Amino acid sequence: MNDFRKISCMFIVYFIKGTYAILSLMTKIAILSDLHGNMPAIEKVLADLKTRQIERVFCLGDLASGPLWPRETIELLMQKDWVFVRGNHDRNLVERAPEKLGDSDAYAYKQFDRKHLDWLATLPATLEIENTFLLCHGSPTKDTTYLLESIENGRVRLSTPEEIKPKLNGIRLPILLCGHSHTPRMVTLESGLTIINPGSVGLPAYEDASDGYFVVECGSPHARYAVIEKTMEGWKTEIVLLPYDHELAAAQAHKNKRPDYEIGLRTGFMRGDSIPIYG
Repeated sequence: MNDFRKISCMFIVYFIKGTYAILSLMTKIAILSDLHGNMPAIEKVLADLKTRQIERVFCLGDLASGPLWPRETIELLMQKDWVFVRGNHDRNLVERAPEKLGDSDAYAYKQFDRKHLDWLATLPATLEIENTFLLCHGSPTKDTTYLLESIENGRVRLSTPEEIKPKLNGIRLPILLCGHSHTPRMVTLESGLTIINPGSVGLPAYEDASDGYFVVECGSPHARYAVIEKTMEGWKTEIVLLPYDHELAAAQAHKNKRPDYEIGLRTGFMRGDSIPIYG
């Protein structure tokens, strides 16, 4: 009888361990980036996460800057047990003098209390997780680098592997998660490194004057994020595009006198005299 009980217990333990192994292979992680204080988009993404059995959320920065709802956004995010890294706008808010902030950061700064800035100051620039993931905003070494994109003719395009490799700083982990360009992509290099940009939750198009003048356009007003899931065959990646009340966000940008945000939020495109197609 004792031997039978011992064998039965061994089987149960083995079965439980086997079940746990299967469950661990099915881990689902949501990847969010570039929220930019767009509460209607954030709320839509949060509702979608609840339908997907998400176990962890990684957030890649640029959380609240912009002419939308920065205070409401930061209050919400401070309550989340997500994994965060900071973006270039988050860094600006805690490192630059208020009078030297750009329009988007200055609007957010005026909405924040000291506790909000102190929380942003705790966020790391990069983070390694479980010898598998490297999280960053731009690249492993600079939060304003377009890791997967190159600027050409006033727009961004997908970089070649030869253009991407020098920006990687010798990373040896299998998966790199980045944001900044607001453009959802997955790239796998010959080394086996997979790089995933989930796109932007809160801003599908914008103009940038950091390297001349160029635009980033995703072509529709959807909120974007990614879900990765560990399976027997490897990591499955899904880029999610969600419709939401983007007119509400565009109206908020209009109220705060930001026509650039307004057109980007409403259409996913930018228009300006510097862009020949739309001139």
